[in-house]
Amino acid sequence: MEYDLSRVDYTLCGITYPETLKVLQSVNEKVQQKFVVGDKNGVLQCLGIKDEEPVVQFKTLPSKSITSVIVHPSSSGTNDDKIYAASGNEVKGYTRKGKVFLTVETLVSEVITSMWIIGNDLILCSGRTITYCKDLNQLTSFMCEDRVLDVAAFMTANSTRIRLLLLIANKGAAIVENGKFITRVNMNSGPSRLAVPQSQRPTEVCAFYGAADGSIGLILYHESNLVSKCLVDGKGLGSVMCVGWFRNYMGTHLVVGRHDGSIQLYLTNLENYEDKLQLKYTYFCGEPITSVCGGCIGSDEPEILASTFSGRIFGLRPRSLQSAAVVNVPADALASRRAKLENEITRLEKQTANERDKYQKSTRSLQSGLSMPPLLDIQYELTGATKNGWIEARITSAVPLDMLFIYCNNKLVIQTDTAAVLSLCPSQDRESDLLATIRCQAGTRRLWIGLRNTETTLLESTKVLVYVLPAGAPRVARLIKFNLPLLPYYSKHEEIDVNETKRCLCELKVLGTFSVVEVTSWLHEALPGELPKPASSVYFVRSHTLMGTYLFCQYQRGSAIFKSDNISTIADLKDIISNLTTKKGLKVNITYDIPDNCCALAFENLNNEFQLQYKWKNETKLKSCLSALDLDTNLINSEGKLQLCTDYIRIWEQPENLDETCFDQLMSEIEKWYTNWSKLSHGQHDSQILAELHESLENGRIEDVKNILTLH
Repeated sequence: MEYDLSRVDYTLCGITYPETLKVLQSVNEKVQQKFVVGDKNGVLQCLGIKDEEPVVQFKTLPSKSITSVIVHPSSSGTNDDKIYAASGNEVKGYTRKGKVFLTVETLVSEVITSMWIIGNDLILCSGRTITYCKDLNQLTSFMCEDRVLDVAAFMTANSTRIRLLLLIANKGAAIVENGKFITRVNMNSGPSRLAVPQSQRPTEVCAFYGAADGSIGLILYHESNLVSKCLVDGKGLGSVMCVGWFRNYMGTHLVVGRHDGSIQLYLTNLENYEDKLQLKYTYFCGEPITSVCGGCIGSDEPEILASTFSGRIFGLRPRSLQSAAVVNVPADALASRRAKLENEITRLEKQTANERDKYQKSTRSLQSGLSMPPLLDIQYELTGATKNGWIEARITSAVPLDMLFIYCNNKLVIQTDTAAVLSLCPSQDRESDLLATIRCQAGTRRLWIGLRNTETTLLESTKVLVYVLPAGAPRVARLIKFNLPLLPYYSKHEEIDVNETKRCLCELKVLGTFSVVEVTSWLHEALPGELPKPASSVYFVRSHTLMGTYLFCQYQRGSAIFKSDNISTIADLKDIISNLTTKKGLKVNITYDIPDNCCALAFENLNNEFQLQYKWKNETKLKSCLSALDLDTNLINSEGKLQLCTDYIRIWEQPENLDETCFDQLMSEIEKWYTNWSKLSHGQHDSQILAELHESLENGRIEDVKNILTLH
């Protein structure tokens, strides 16, 4: 951490989407630059900063929400940048003065989420469709197997063809030429944003990426091979929302904006992109960052410009420049600025009082009327289960939150972050439901809620109702509904051929008169995240975040085959499908094939992880016992060191934030293997054998566990 930056707020716009804030290029270095921003209201505005105050260069009228903005610098070296803004399925091009010179409308209905321009060619990404605009007018398109999250275009050597680098949801990265996939690489981290170094050759396919798991890495295409390398582990970091570049006297930096509200500055080595990134600065703002970029905005020195989900646009500049800017401002300018702020506050207070009087008069009126508050702008998502079984619900609001009410008709374990106070209410009518309240700290706009299902005999996904109440009056709430899947651990996407795996697989086959859409609805009850869109034939693979087992899903109209090396997964899918088809009155034929040694072979694959978790459990228990002793006074030698053996000192010095052990979850899953195998093979399990298995697992007797799973 070698940088001392301070925040300066510039302006406030509407809610912003990722990558909708861009800085216009400047011909000369150390000359103040203008920037453009588009918001959810459909307003695109170009602003500059003069005397610490925003000056609007141009501003469009409200329209459809702007979801992507890109700036194409002039090739002649003049201040003739072109601004492209996407809203809906349409792209408009603007000059620096706000004049529209281009309008392109795609033939698809999905919203454009990312763009790239190279020369006179424009590439648009909307859903699964890539639209290619040759010379900004000729439209051609092709489809991908899943949503396209971001795109970058490169020239090809000795050719006029364009080579595309795509980030595809749940798949990883791919290289495309002329609408054909050349190669791809699978990436489980979930890359979502690209940043192409501007110093590289135009034909060199190289880009940094930010991923949903918080990691940062590099994608390289060399000699027909596409490879990826993780440079920063995402452990404990928020998912990456945006990436950008920042240059100063120290070098070129990669700026990363995250969903948890943090901005991180990494110094890169332009001579060797594969070198480890050096973290130089971190800033937290409390709400998701949607765009980050670098430039000379408020002064002649470079700074970081960022936008948040709620529309706050601010800069991070050296603290010395901030102090100098305040000192150098004339007294009359400060007095004028204060008078302007006082007039603005007076106007807002008067407007608020008028609206309050109007609302109170309408409520007292005898005439019938309808009072409808605007829908609260809230984004929310539900993640798959982590190793310890927690499913995370992330809620982001454009206005500060006051309280949340949570209800579920099933018993859940719930937790939340430190910015809120959780209270569980006792049930009045039944004991198997959950009613909880979460009171937020002042100014909280982002909140996460951890949920874990305690019941193991459910046949349908668990419905959770969350009533979100913002601060302010009149009191209104927005209802958010979450469905907790029955197999929450299967959140990781894999690229594996079922015929090439060497694992012992259990098989579940379903035949009947159902459609592909019907199978998709079954899997929505079981699996977290997005599923492939219905097609004539669907195939995908998921992996278990805790056990490492695979689930192969292949289905078409009238036939569905599910294979897994986890027998509990097959048993749960069988019960889920039986329950759903019975409810709808569908006639299906369900058969399954369970190998006798499937549990023992699955435990062989899990052996290393089990021993590691068993070791961590014992060390955690031992550290708890050591912490209860008065080690500081009784076991310190003359040199000030603890008089303990080497292993005890190593355990004692382990950080407090060490990962929570998942040993209990592993034991529970392995015991379920035996009970489900007995259920599918014999109809019931032996309680005595289950008790022996539990004791062997708890004491870490590997050979006894193998013998029990092999003989029974």
